[in-house]
Amino acid sequence: MGKTSPFFSVVIPTYNSAALIVHSVRAALAQTFRDFEIIVVGDGCTDNTGDILAREFGEEIRWKNLERNSGSQSTPNNEGIRLARGSHIAYLGHDDIWSRYHLELLAQVVRETGPDFAVSGAVYYGPPGSMFYQFTGIFDDPETARREFFPPSSFAHKRDLTDRIGGWREPDELRAPVDCEILLRGASLGCRFASTKTISVHKFAAGHRYLSYRFPCHDEQKNMLGRLGEPAGDARVLSEIVADINNGATVSGVWYPDFECFAPGELYRRNRHNKGLERTPPRLLEKMELFIIDDSPAALDWHPIAQHPIHGPFRWSGPNPNPAHLLNVRAPGGVQVRIHIVDFANKNLAGSLKIDINERETNFLCEKNADGSYVVSATFSEAVNDGLLLRFRMPASVPISTEFGTCRAGLALSWVEIAPLRE
Repeated sequence: MGKTSPFFSVVIPTYNSAALIVHSVRAALAQTFRDFEIIVVGDGCTDNTGDILAREFGEEIRWKNLERNSGSQSTPNNEGIRLARGSHIAYLGHDDIWSRYHLELLAQVVRETGPDFAVSGAVYYGPPGSMFYQFTGIFDDPETARREFFPPSSFAHKRDLTDRIGGWREPDELRAPVDCEILLRGASLGCRFASTKTISVHKFAAGHRYLSYRFPCHDEQKNMLGRLGEPAGDARVLSEIVADINNGATVSGVWYPDFECFAPGELYRRNRHNKGLERTPPRLLEKMELFIIDDSPAALDWHPIAQHPIHGPFRWSGPNPNPAHLLNVRAPGGVQVRIHIVDFANKNLAGSLKIDINERETNFLCEKNADGSYVVSATFSEAVNDGLLLRFRMPASVPISTEFGTCRAGLALSWVEIAPLRE
């Protein structure tokens, strides 16, 4: 670090994630390969990201906050490339953690084969307890790049690559997400891809965590950074993943869908809603209202909507054993809540269920109906100012058979009834 022309310029785009990014930057600074600079580009951040970075890291990083929020990583990534002094650009998501060998592995591939894109292996983690993993970036066949997605945190490219194929594009007119599009564009234009064939990226995708920007938490990143820093930390982490897989965890690759099935900007807008970035002012709850479950994007918290022959539309909760459901209302005097649960994936889950309302554990009454469904009743006496967040906490999700195939689930939610408490 500190040279005029380092080997790597590490570009970290971020938006209002001050607590998360500290752990990612620490992972970057812990690299065994030392010839790099770190450039953090805020996408119009309005929180205290800049102050925290200055306090924690001082001149070890360069910080640039854009004047306006662009809504995607494209603009901050392009700005990071513009500011870069390195011969190669490596990206790091503000919620991802690198192994300390990550840049060393990428540099070795660059020096041995000189690819346009050097790619390291990445493991995606579902929310805690979800038993959900995805693996990508380990390959021999360079044509894999046309079929398999590599997250930006896992790859580096020559700095002049964007001069040859163009930079990161804006999302509104793209059918594919911006990070998919730049890789597919590179592959179509003959760029060469090579893999380190080693996992060095631990990815906690915001897109797998429903409302992650609205209700951020950095416990997973902090824990992973600490574990990787222990003796034989990398091997221990991977051995625990193998144990989960042997115990029935869901495992898959990260394959491209047919993006022609989507309208331009459709996936971009879905993803923003999923992460909690699309916010409308909550409306005042003036009387009892019934909210029937809908098919809004909900990451790994909820499976697609289904129809029950008696109870109508419902959704099974997903691999996340602690799924959230948000109702965009406000009620200055608190609320009375009734929740209809069609069924539990395992009868033991009914007895172990806990419910948080706006992040506070809440006492509730659970009554079983004659038809086998359940009604949960609770009172939340605090003011509701920015939406009512219900979080269902269960010890695990379990495999079940549904019309969508075998999947991990917890409970089947049908509707929520809310009435304001009178002040």
